[in-house]
Amino acid sequence: MKKVVIVNSSSVFEYRVDMLYYTLKKNGYEVTLLSSDYMHVEKKKRKIDKENYISVKTVPYKKNISLRRLYSHYNFSKKCGKILSGMTFDILYLVVPSNSQAWLAKRYKNNKDVKVVMDIIDLWPESFPSTHTDKFPFTLWKAVRDKHLKYADYIITECRLYVKKLKKYIKNKDKKVIYWAHKKNEIDIKPDYDKLPDKGLRLLYLGSINNIIDIEGIDGIIGKLSEKENVFLDIIGAGEKKEEFIESAKAAGAVVTDHGKVYDFKRKQQIMDGCHFGINIMKDTVCIGLSMKSIDYLEGGLPIINNLKDDIGSILKEENCGINIFETGWEEKIGRRDEIINMKKNARAAFEKYFSAEKFEGSVTSVFEELGK
Repeated sequence: MKKVVIVNSSSVFEYRVDMLYYTLKKNGYEVTLLSSDYMHVEKKKRKIDKENYISVKTVPYKKNISLRRLYSHYNFSKKCGKILSGMTFDILYLVVPSNSQAWLAKRYKNNKDVKVVMDIIDLWPESFPSTHTDKFPFTLWKAVRDKHLKYADYIITECRLYVKKLKKYIKNKDKKVIYWAHKKNEIDIKPDYDKLPDKGLRLLYLGSINNIIDIEGIDGIIGKLSEKENVFLDIIGAGEKKEEFIESAKAAGAVVTDHGKVYDFKRKQQIMDGCHFGINIMKDTVCIGLSMKSIDYLEGGLPIINNLKDDIGSILKEENCGINIFETGWEEKIGRRDEIINMKKNARAAFEKYFSAEKFEGSVTSVFEELGK
């Protein structure tokens, strides 16, 4: 039985890591996870009560963008390095970010008995909402990741966009794109396509309301659409920009319903069933090929109004399950009510095709089969 150690510093990525864990266990691997005891979104400590998890004491931080957060990441990776030195394993699986975890690969560059996999789930600082990420200190932050990519035996990326962005460093590497995926709920809840309201246009914003979403851009869309019909905006989520988002959406012409955080899958699906489109509008300075909220929308059978040009933009166009606002005629497409039901069905079909648990498990299995050759 081969042994795998997964290193992950962010509770945000734990859903993907859990799916990875269960896939590897199913395939007969012995898996151990080194995980942070600090919750990034909630900004508080936690007790990890999961099988084969090793809780790593992590320096807390309050601000998402701060030197203390960077130090916390560095300190976490340093502690994991000490833990790894006392373990034996065949495969080291590093979840990046944090970028400092990438340097753990260097210590195994001459160890023929250990293969290193890097799973690039997000690009920082490229996803930072700024036009100055090509300047110091952002360049130093980026270099911590880039200069250590050469030590990995296999590169996994969360989207095709990251392959393009990292081409200079990974062009000669074995690599694979593995999208985020959702495992089936205990009760497999399916969309109900007969719940759409006949009057008005109902939009949904789902997820964190933070500094990478383009509030001004969303307001512009609401303003244009409200010239023709009543626009309603449902919000599921929270974040530091929430009050600003609600007030500006109202000013743009939307009637806003704030549902707060919704954890009940059935209730969330009911809200999605009553909406025409989900909103996936990010600032154009961020480097994102695929957002987690877009997968939630597709799973719920909800077409997407989108401005990301890479992975999700291509999927929406190819599968006819959303509207890309960077394409001409997007306003007219939104107004075609006879097409919306078809787009909702296509959205769910696209989820099954690209983001199902079965698709994820098949991709992970193929990577580890290649590593074993």
